[in-house]
Amino acid sequence: MLATNPAASALSLSGSARIPGHAAGTFGGPGELGGPVGGLAWAPDGTAYTLDGARVLYRWNVRTGQPLSRQEVRAPATLPDAARGHGPRLRLGGYRADGRLRGPFIRAEGYKGEQPYQTAFTLLENGRRILGDVCQSSRIQPAGCSGRHAARVERMQAGRAVVQAGDRQGQPTRVTLPAGQVVALEPSLDGQFVAVLRLVQNTAGYDPNAQLWLDLIDLKGAQPEVRSRQLPGRAQTADSLPEVHWAGKGRVLTATSELNTETGGSTPHALRLWDLGSPQPLWTVNATQNLHSAVPSPDGRFFLTVRGGSVPEVHRVSDGRFVRALGAAVTAFTPLKGQRALVALDTGSGQSELRVLSPEGQGNRLGGVREGGVVQLAADANERHFVAGRPRSVDLLDRAGRTLHRWVVSSAPEELAFTADQRVVFARLIDHSPVGLWKGMAWNVRTGTPLPLPAATRPLRADLWVQEQRQNSARGFPFVRLRGLTPAGKVLWQEPWRQDWSAWFQPSPDGRSLLRMITRPIAGASEQRGAGLYRLDPGNGTASPGVTLRPALTGPYRGLRPLAFAPDRRHVLLGEGEGDGCGAEFHGLRLADLHTRTEVRLPGGLTSGLRRSTGCGYPVPFPEAAFTPGTHGALGLLVRDGNSLNWWLGKPRDTARTLPR
Repeated sequence: MLATNPAASALSLSGSARIPGHAAGTFGGPGELGGPVGGLAWAPDGTAYTLDGARVLYRWNVRTGQPLSRQEVRAPATLPDAARGHGPRLRLGGYRADGRLRGPFIRAEGYKGEQPYQTAFTLLENGRRILGDVCQSSRIQPAGCSGRHAARVERMQAGRAVVQAGDRQGQPTRVTLPAGQVVALEPSLDGQFVAVLRLVQNTAGYDPNAQLWLDLIDLKGAQPEVRSRQLPGRAQTADSLPEVHWAGKGRVLTATSELNTETGGSTPHALRLWDLGSPQPLWTVNATQNLHSAVPSPDGRFFLTVRGGSVPEVHRVSDGRFVRALGAAVTAFTPLKGQRALVALDTGSGQSELRVLSPEGQGNRLGGVREGGVVQLAADANERHFVAGRPRSVDLLDRAGRTLHRWVVSSAPEELAFTADQRVVFARLIDHSPVGLWKGMAWNVRTGTPLPLPAATRPLRADLWVQEQRQNSARGFPFVRLRGLTPAGKVLWQEPWRQDWSAWFQPSPDGRSLLRMITRPIAGASEQRGAGLYRLDPGNGTASPGVTLRPALTGPYRGLRPLAFAPDRRHVLLGEGEGDGCGAEFHGLRLADLHTRTEVRLPGGLTSGLRRSTGCGYPVPFPEAAFTPGTHGALGLLVRDGNSLNWWLGKPRDTARTLPR
């Protein structure tokens, strides 16, 4: 039944730790609506700025890769809708250093009524935001600036762009380019050349066979000259705009996407360095490196780029090679005893590492540097073994981080776990079967031998499995149930069929209980369902009385999702959120007590303090939470919020009455 009177909570924040860097995925990537977000810039003193889609701005010491400052950027209040929703979309467009206005130059794109607008502001060191666009640019009339020189598309004439270029204070020179649409341009620092990227399409709208050309406008002579060369590959710019930048005298750096033939979207950027006198690039970094953007330093020695939408990197201009990452991104975590956590980090250059983290410091690295990103982590009860999941593999590690077994999987695991007897490793994967069942894989910890699991089956111990079954009625409604099995296939118990979307279940860490959720209708809210939670005995399938929680507010896309089952087999952690195809909100955590059959009131730091809002072009990470082990009678939570980890500790008081079943 509905828990109407939340019990009091004594949970309080007991420790915090942060890994310097941007949260995973907050720069976005090709294929997403609007493409990558944020941006990169250099200051005149050689420090670097990075801004992600969650509007976190870092300033970095490029020689050490360590942050010098961190702040969250807000759009000026005078801009339309700056205080509503997501407000304008912000992009870091460079660094302004003229007169008193010295600071990162940030472009703002939004809507005033039904009409799109674009402006910019300079962010000063004292936090003031000064509106004004010294290099006004738009999709229709792109512009580029370098020092006191500027170039922009003045107009289109018979399908050909007329570009005006020169000193911003003087009389500009006008040049007509070959037919095509200018998508990026930038003058050289001395103003003698302009580099242009020009898109040539055979059909209006989207053309998968469009070509991209690099034009070099020579302004030295009495009459401007244009030299053109076609760039390799097919151009696709809809969700990953190309870039062109000058990298020292006589060299141009391009970052261009190609057509992804599998998805129909864009690839990450292919990076190329061009010499004005050579028809071939001096070097190429292929799109398979998963990079985006290439912004050269003022001295032309280095450039900034972002790998995988997560980690800014410094590369050499001379050969394109990786130098160092600017910070790291946390990609997975699992709580450990004693207010510690094992975290997986994306450390740039396609590498990852595991680190044991505590509130007192960054902790120790576990094992060596590894190839590829880690998306899931789990530890056994004694922390003698860890398991790490990657997009195509699952690794079993010892407590020193050494790899004992590696198993190949078809897709990135959604969940990893050890069975209660610590003899089996389990991985849950998506399986696109006709009835929508998931796929379970399991392996013997000691020998590495795979276990032949039926579809949608999870081992609780080496000798006890739980299987989810689904069937559709004649009217197409799904029916689900659970049943307990032995590895030999003997059915120990099974539930009656229920009409529901899935038979959601989660074992307690000791394997003595199953948390079972069934959805329940809510009167007056046909679009929503409550979360009915109860304990189920995995040995015989009997269920205890349960508790039902409903979303705090009604709405067609709002609901509750169980996140974790506590070691005490009593408390259940849930998250409340809502969302549709392009936008979502996380409203905070909820805590249910299966013993008193009530909801436990949580402090504001775990409810309204965790509220997050995201949308297309605003990749804000949503918090994740888990119970901590070994808290000796107290209830411990670990909340990961991007690159921050926060430990909460306390003991909820039994002050609410028990509700009837």
